[in-house]
Amino acid sequence: MTPFYIAGGLLVVAQVLGIYALVSKRADFIFALVMVVLVVTALAAGADGVYNQLH
Repeated sequence: MTPFYIAGGLLVVAQVLGIYALVSKRADFIFALVMVVLVVTALAAGADGVYNQLH
């Protein structure tokens, strides 16, 4: 799996969790932390993919 697929998958998971949190009215601190971790990990994986593409 390339870092781009990992990054895309993590962003999709973050979106699904965000939608679930809004629908269930459970957008608490834990959901926010999980989503931040997912987005930061996705950004890191995407940056790694860009770095590997350029070098």
